[in-house]
Amino acid sequence: MRSGTLKRLKIGRIISQALLFGLFLFVFLRSLDPFSVLENPFLRFDPLIFLTNPEANLPVIAAITALLILAIVLGRVFCGWICPLGSLIEALDFIISPLRERNPVALRSYPKRRLLVRYPVSLLLLGAVLVTVFTRVPVLQFLHPNIWIIRIASLTTVGLVFLGLLLLFSLFARRLWCTYLCPLGALYGLLARIPLFRLRISACSSCGRCDRCPTEAANYEEREILAHQCLVCFDYESKCPTEGFRFTRSGAGYGTVARPAAPAAGDSEPSSPSRHTAAPSSGSRRRFLKHGVQLIAGFAVGGLLTGIGTFRRRITSLLRPPGVVDEARFVENCLRCLQCVRSCPNQIIKITGGGYGFASLYTPHLEFRPYGCDYFCQVCQRVCPNRAIPLQSLEQKQSTPIGIARIDETVCVVYKEKYNCLVCEEVCPVPEKAIRYEISGEKSSNGEPLREPKMVPEACIGCGICEAKCPAEPVAIRVFAE
Repeated sequence: MRSGTLKRLKIGRIISQALLFGLFLFVFLRSLDPFSVLENPFLRFDPLIFLTNPEANLPVIAAITALLILAIVLGRVFCGWICPLGSLIEALDFIISPLRERNPVALRSYPKRRLLVRYPVSLLLLGAVLVTVFTRVPVLQFLHPNIWIIRIASLTTVGLVFLGLLLLFSLFARRLWCTYLCPLGALYGLLARIPLFRLRISACSSCGRCDRCPTEAANYEEREILAHQCLVCFDYESKCPTEGFRFTRSGAGYGTVARPAAPAAGDSEPSSPSRHTAAPSSGSRRRFLKHGVQLIAGFAVGGLLTGIGTFRRRITSLLRPPGVVDEARFVENCLRCLQCVRSCPNQIIKITGGGYGFASLYTPHLEFRPYGCDYFCQVCQRVCPNRAIPLQSLEQKQSTPIGIARIDETVCVVYKEKYNCLVCEEVCPVPEKAIRYEISGEKSSNGEPLREPKMVPEACIGCGICEAKCPAEPVAIRVFAE
């Protein structure tokens, strides 16, 4: 391919990254506005996230299928042209590049790094993800790139720590996360082993410019491009002095390129490189088998983690977002992406810490202070990318219990101080009222008949508005998980 064509492809890739990263930020910011919430397509149309809670949704299935076909046809185009975390990492790599070039312990100084490029840890992690994605063990939730960028954009502590880790990675290598650790990239990399079209080295002068490859997929010494690592980024190919790169159909030749002949005596330049087609190498087959072994080892790790998670299983008493009726299924499906946490207009959805076990770590739960769950709000259901928080009709949401409220008569001012208080009954949004007053035979402190609040359990939806507005200290009415 001519250098001009390669330069235009590189510019096109940069424009694609900028536009799609802008789309990600636009959708994320819109999700913070309860009146104009948008679904995040980078989470909604993701093959690994889809496995956490499969649904018969034709547009979602069609979009995911299109991304998988794109990987089969062209390779890891998603990683190089679409992924928002990949775009962020590339920007960080560019900013850190002066420091990386001066770093004496950068990965390029270690010859054995090539082994990790050929057999990345990400394949092992992908195997673990493919097993645990159907269980309560949150492995995908802490490895998926587009979940991490949501946490970074949300300015959470763990997201900012991860951003710092990416900066540290950039000191040692370009695209380190994408090359060695990303399970989504590993999935697309497996599909990229059988692309219909692939980038090949058709001629080589051993100039070493291929060393600029961000994922070290171009191995000019052996005249090959590692399809499972190539991001189709066209970052360095235009610098090739022989214009030796070709984007061709698989099996269309250029399997092996002969090394250029040594220059004759008195010549200053090597002779022109030659090219010939070679049969598929046994090395490629061996690499395929070793990748399979890595994946199977990942399955074993995933099975081990699942066994440990089952052994240490805990059922919590946390209140979950509206619509969640199965605690175990919710913990299994929840991505911990924090979309619901950041989008809740009343800010009552909180992040669960480690006190409730690893399985529940970073899942959302409800705390009804200073507000309750709005009777007419469905924002958390609408932004949840995999429907771990089920999307219900408004009528269903208003009739599905979050928990049930209970009155502590030892704290309530009506029972304790004989003072008529109507707050909890007044703020209850349920039309038939889940809190009703009964006139007792006693007199209140001002001489009026004492009206005692009584719960109607079958009417209570556990919205927590009564708890949020209770004037007693500590509050006399609380919502508990059923």
